[in-house]
Amino acid sequence: MISRRKDIKMLLAFNKSLITACIVSVSLLSTSGPILAADNLMIITEDYPPLNFVENGVLRGPSVDIVKAIQDRLNIKNVIKVYPWARGYHLLKTKTNTALFSTTLSKKREGLFKWVGPIAEKKIGFFAKKSRGIRLKSLADAQGFMIGVQRDGVGMQLLEEWGHKKIDASTGAEANLKKLMGGRNDLWFSSNATVAGNSKKLNIDVNELEQVLVIDNTFMYIAFNEGTSDEIINLWQDTYDALVKEGVVKNIFQQHDLKSLYPTFH
Repeated sequence: MISRRKDIKMLLAFNKSLITACIVSVSLLSTSGPILAADNLMIITEDYPPLNFVENGVLRGPSVDIVKAIQDRLNIKNVIKVYPWARGYHLLKTKTNTALFSTTLSKKREGLFKWVGPIAEKKIGFFAKKSRGIRLKSLADAQGFMIGVQRDGVGMQLLEEWGHKKIDASTGAEANLKKLMGGRNDLWFSSNATVAGNSKKLNIDVNELEQVLVIDNTFMYIAFNEGTSDEIINLWQDTYDALVKEGVVKNIFQQHDLKSLYPTFH
């Protein structure tokens, strides 16, 4: 009788172990599926300093480091491809399991893609040399200053719509920055990303500049084709959120001396 009870206990213990093993196996299968699918992603970026750019044949920038950190956590090895924006954006719209960064989230784009982030923040407005001590409280306060702007860009259109007359339009951001630093212009209408990227390119200390009036904030994300599974999106977002919570993302921006681009959304 004692032997029979012992056999029953052993059988119950074996069944319990078997059930536990099955549960673990199912759990592993349920999480490995999205990871395997994520490993098949086409990940694309463009040359958009200072967030993502190629320097001496090497892909650099805080957005690049963030994406690679997510990949490392998920143990996926996708090679990041660098394409012109138009080509990358076309693939994002037409090819499932395609991701593109850094992509600005706008009302027009919001429903077209799935989003992970935000991985950076752009602050659009007026910049000045810190030594000038210029202070603006409103658009009207900028009326008396000479403002540098990208020729035929959105900024130029906005300034004209707002009634600004003293506009100096240049063909590129570098020219606008040089004019600002040289004293030819009082203000530069641009974004913190453009200012930081071109300051680095021209070996100008970005701390010599300050944003004296913010007009708008826009956030940049990793955008995914709308056909990408929600499991993959959730996996990437959860991993990114963990990196933010641990301070990894903030540290990345500090290492690149681009703290102003760290998303205040967090």
